[in-house]
Amino acid sequence: MKILVGCSSPPDRGSGILSYSKEIAEAFLEQGVEVHFSSPEPENNEWLLSTGIAFYKTTQDDIPKDAATRLLTYIDSRGIDAVVNNDNSLLQSIAPALRCPFISIGHLGQTSIAALACYRHEWTDYVVSISNDMQKTYVEKFGVPVLKCPVIYNGISDLGLEEMNQGVKSAGLRLFFDGGFNKLKGGKHLLKAVLMDAHRWKGISLDWYGGVPADVARKIEALPHVTVHGRVPRDELLRALQRADVLLFPSRVEGCPMAILEAMSMGVPAIVSDGIGAMRVLVTSGREGYVCYLNNWAEQMMVCAEYLRDNPISLSEMKEAARSSYLENYTSTRVARDLLGLIGRPTVDRSKPLEQFEVLKWHRPLRPDGLKSPFIYRICYRLEYLRKAGLVEYKR
Repeated sequence: MKILVGCSSPPDRGSGILSYSKEIAEAFLEQGVEVHFSSPEPENNEWLLSTGIAFYKTTQDDIPKDAATRLLTYIDSRGIDAVVNNDNSLLQSIAPALRCPFISIGHLGQTSIAALACYRHEWTDYVVSISNDMQKTYVEKFGVPVLKCPVIYNGISDLGLEEMNQGVKSAGLRLFFDGGFNKLKGGKHLLKAVLMDAHRWKGISLDWYGGVPADVARKIEALPHVTVHGRVPRDELLRALQRADVLLFPSRVEGCPMAILEAMSMGVPAIVSDGIGAMRVLVTSGREGYVCYLNNWAEQMMVCAEYLRDNPISLSEMKEAARSSYLENYTSTRVARDLLGLIGRPTVDRSKPLEQFEVLKWHRPLRPDGLKSPFIYRICYRLEYLRKAGLVEYKR
């Protein structure tokens, strides 16, 4: 079998959606699938070379109508048996003209990412949701039929518990947070917690990663129980996570957070929020960690942290439970098998694919210089508006 995996980010630059795309690509390889990968071109080809995955460039700089024809020609000439798309607007556009099964993975419940995942869903065999909240949005807001909108929680490859646990653990309870001061990541909730009575933090320390504004940094850098690290390379971040005892995750809105799965694979329990997303599914409160409510997250988190500090046996049991839950439910192998199962049960009759269809403009312009995208793109992104590039004719 040959599967084309699409992504909106190049293989060497991106975060959540890219991580998911690469994870399932590698998991498909393990299942004996020939994998092709379509995305913007990377500067570093190391991943493609090391995996042997074939690459086809789709970029924001292409003329969409011409690029759509070339992409369809590539799929037909290579004998691609199925397409699994992760937020690539060109791939989503050509779904009506495909002769093979097409699966769209939804990674957010809002913005143009959600709108694109559900675009032309009548020509999409499945629009996969990664949380129950997201599925409800896709069904009720975007009109995707329930039978075509399964929930498949994310999975990751095993990071290697024995290797990751070779780091030296510090004394006391060590907490880990990687969300900077992002509003959606719950930075304000964490700030409220660290500013509580210092006596409660005795024997507890926090490693705070991500960008933090200067005014916030000034409030917390002098605190003996907090260390602000800023943005660091992913390898360094993972080493810090494996040294931690507990992941803090007070997010308001997520999909199915890869960070929680990474922590669970290392045997690190999490104290999460009850926000929108899969957090309260990944973590059974009292087993792999705790689910605290956003209306009082700081206080509830502190109570849980104090308990784990004072009860190392309970902490040890939670670590084992987190690792076990990951192995049973959240491996990338499981995701690949679930997707292969869907591919084997298509819902769209493709005996007569469309010969004329509308193609979209690239919906998430990449800015390699780190600057903000033009205002019009940001507005379209927030308002879930997909811009059209015109009609394409493709006759076999």
